[in-house]
Amino acid sequence: MTNGDSTNQNNQDSNKILSAAELAVLGALFTTFGDVLSTISAVLALEEERNVATDNNNLQKQIDDLTNEVKKLKKQMNNDKPRLF
Repeated sequence: MTNGDSTNQNNQDSNKILSAAELAVLGALFTTFGDVLSTISAVLALEEERNVATDNNNLQKQIDDLTNEVKKLKKQMNNDKPRLF
């Protein structure tokens, strides 16, 4: 094995190591990007859940208000009926 062959082999090994390091960095970047997307998705899901809960509370308040109004009207109708003795 000549000195030139040895140097060429060292360069190839160095390129393989560099390529492996570059792939590791690229993989880490993809992982980080995936984590960011996951975090954004979780935040959006929480906001949507909060909005749904607020809408449900508003609907429940409207139902309660309408129920109370119906009760008042029933009571008023019962009081306005002539009583037969």
